[in-house]
Amino acid sequence: KFEIAHRLGAQPTTPAMPPAAAKVQSRSPAEFFAEHKSIAGFDNPGKSLYTTVREFVENSLDAAEEIDMLPNISVHIEQVSSLDVSDLYNKRAEKKADTTETAPADDAASAADSKKPAKKKGKAFYRVTVMDNGGGMPHDDLPFMLGRVLSGTKYTLKQARGRFGLGAKMALIWSKMTTAQPLDVYTARPGQSFVTYCQLDLDIHKNQPNILKHNKLPNKGPCDAHQFPAGWHGTQISVVIEGNWSAGVGAYRWKILSYMRRLAVITPYAEILLRYTDPEQPKNCMKIRYARRTSVMPACPKEVKHHPSSVDLVVVTDLIRQASQKSNMTLKKFLTGYFSNVTSDAANDLIVELGHKFEASMPLEQLDKARVQHLVQLMTQKDWPNPTGESLSPAGTYNLYLGIMKEMRPDLISTHEEPPHVFQGHAFVVEAAVSLGGKTVKAGINPYRFANRIPLLFEPGSDVITKTAQEIKWGTYKINKTEDKIGVFVSIVSTKIPFKGTNKEFISDEIPAIKEAVKNALQKCCTQLKAKIAKRKQLKLHQERKSNLSKYIPNVAKSVFSVLLEVAEDDAEGAPSKRLHLEENASAVDGLIQSVKDENITAKLIEQKLATHVDQYDASEALEYTTRIGRASQAQSAAVFIAPQEPMPASEALVCKLRTCELVLWQSLCHNKSYDEAAFQAPPQWEEEQQQQQQQ
Repeated sequence: KFEIAHRLGAQPTTPAMPPAAAKVQSRSPAEFFAEHKSIAGFDNPGKSLYTTVREFVENSLDAAEEIDMLPNISVHIEQVSSLDVSDLYNKRAEKKADTTETAPADDAASAADSKKPAKKKGKAFYRVTVMDNGGGMPHDDLPFMLGRVLSGTKYTLKQARGRFGLGAKMALIWSKMTTAQPLDVYTARPGQSFVTYCQLDLDIHKNQPNILKHNKLPNKGPCDAHQFPAGWHGTQISVVIEGNWSAGVGAYRWKILSYMRRLAVITPYAEILLRYTDPEQPKNCMKIRYARRTSVMPACPKEVKHHPSSVDLVVVTDLIRQASQKSNMTLKKFLTGYFSNVTSDAANDLIVELGHKFEASMPLEQLDKARVQHLVQLMTQKDWPNPTGESLSPAGTYNLYLGIMKEMRPDLISTHEEPPHVFQGHAFVVEAAVSLGGKTVKAGINPYRFANRIPLLFEPGSDVITKTAQEIKWGTYKINKTEDKIGVFVSIVSTKIPFKGTNKEFISDEIPAIKEAVKNALQKCCTQLKAKIAKRKQLKLHQERKSNLSKYIPNVAKSVFSVLLEVAEDDAEGAPSKRLHLEENASAVDGLIQSVKDENITAKLIEQKLATHVDQYDASEALEYTTRIGRASQAQSAAVFIAPQEPMPASEALVCKLRTCELVLWQSLCHNKSYDEAAFQAPPQWEEEQQQQQQQ
């Protein structure tokens, strides 16, 4: 090549030097989420405000439930001016505002405009403050719990609110990026003699908290440093961020209100106060109180061990590392102690199937990479008993019913809870409710979705709950899916919610087990509603029948009295009677005619008697109806059986026992009182008689 180039008169090219090796860089978790903030729900100012409120409120609910305390949560969103943020950010905002101003007006116009409230342009800032009555945070751990990304107490295998476990950390990152304001936290644990006050920032590059203040204040009542009562416990957290409450496109006011209302549905045992204040426009201020409806609170979810069918090589390797720190840890002890549903016999069978290279007494240190991989492969392929779901904590059909009645005020409602199901070794429970009617419910199907007892608001069309609700044949259950106001409430709780998408805003519909469980729950609710709709129609027909009877009572009373009066007049004149003489009732008929003659019976009296009879018939029908639905009044639930002093035959004793059982159940339904289950044990003979009657 060199010779050819030389003959052609061209200069030969020398080989190019390889580029310098690129420098390897690493990024902290805080830097990653600061750059990809949309993953955590901080897409824009409006959604960032919504996500901040959501994360703070969910942390408050967890903190109160962990100490078995009915949650009292206060949320305050206050709009602040740019003067309350850092001086550096104020200069940037003012400089940007100056470049967008129009030509100056005359002095008179400027003076007039200065008296008017300035219209908000550009960015808006809000101070979000959330206070609860939970268990608080330890004094020494607080800076690291709030100022270090991917650090906390929720990274365990159990049902938990939230999606990434970022919580206040992401709100602090957003605050640092938009307002450069620190996070203010007051917290105290139950029985603690001091209140911890911490003001901190976050070093994004180092993923470390930058502690500005960290003091212990007396917990003896209001003082100059705080206004908490003596012995207060809980957490108050405050942050100033950029957001959008109600300013045009991108406003998230209705999203926040919808979230709070749906949260009140799934947590009726919580007392939540939401306040919004705007010092510049007081007319926009608002205050909403979501009152507590019940004191029945679900049990706290429990931490569970990994199911053998749900693990992978990384999980098992980490568990082996943890178990190796204990002395005398053998393979069998590891299998029975670190995995659920693995009994001693099941562990022995698994070790036998692993082959001669494995023994029950083998120390974990002898498990090399190849053996661990073989162990994981066999564990995931073997059939294991399904997890029971006892560690899960659903809201319960009772709380779900009360929450829907409190917030939606529907005409009819039915609830159902499915037994635990399993998906990839993780147990999950589906509870559902279907309502009809409600003042604020639109016509058609209105899905309300919940995952681990938190509302899901975004991307409803892609969610398994919405798609399954659309597939239900509502006409089969006497429900018109286009004209009726249908509320579909579905809550799914699990140690692993199969979210889809980076934002984790909806549940995938590609999992047959979850889709089938949701469908079964909704169908059970619709079956209950169908029976209730039939009862309502029957009651409506009964009311129409009573109305028709009452409408004709005056005319019937006049006609009957005129006939009686004519008969009485003929009898008085001695004219031959046209009435039929009955020997058996002759005295009663004569007495009736005599009462007409004496004016003891009038048309008005007959009208009153007919009206009384119609009312008595209506009362008996209403009593039967209210007895069926368990809403009889206190007077109607009086004792209906008095035991005689003399001994009774066995048959009569059986009847008395059944009447007593019915009374106990009746009173418990009417007054929501607890009853003695031992007193409500029907004899087996009664079950046989009931079966015979049903067959007949």
